[in-house]
Amino acid sequence: MRTLSGAAGLALVVALALAGCSGTTSSTPTATRTTTAATPAARATVTVTATPTTPATPTTPVPVRTTAPVPTASTAAVAPAPPPPAPPPPTPAQQINAEAVVTQYYQDITDHDYAAAWALGGDNIAGGSYSAYVAGFDTTANISLGTVSSFGSDQVSAVLYATQTDGSVKVFDGTYTVSGGVLVGAAIRQER
Repeated sequence: MRTLSGAAGLALVVALALAGCSGTTSSTPTATRTTTAATPAARATVTVTATPTTPATPTTPVPVRTTAPVPTASTAAVAPAPPPPAPPPPTPAQQINAEAVVTQYYQDITDHDYAAAWALGGDNIAGGSYSAYVAGFDTTANISLGTVSSFGSDQVSAVLYATQTDGSVKVFDGTYTVSGGVLVGAAIRQER
């Protein structure tokens, strides 16, 4: 076996070292150098090819997530708006139906409780003062309702019979409008 000495031996060691470190193929430029030993006993030609390599970059460990991701504004689900609150329960005046208001109005007149009838809407349909309203019932003994029918939630049609103090009977036909538990309007006509 032949021994290399001097520059030729050194060049061979460098070439082998560089070749062993590279380990990858690259399209980067390579440098080639040929050296011939100066002594006749060690006449050998050594070709050294050096390919520059990218120095290895240390790797940083990537943390592993062990919990669920925190939602962001773009990934968070938007909850639907809560339903609107239920309306408040009706007041006692709203629970009274129109037919009951008309019936009570005429019962108050029959009972000669003119203040209660006035408060139940007599002031809205009388067209005059309270004293003129009361005087209008001077000859009325009692009032009874005949046919009563509702045309909606706020209108009532009624036929009423007003017995007079002399025993005669007057018949009236009327349409009454109720709002908020009181009479707010009426169209009444005498039939006979």
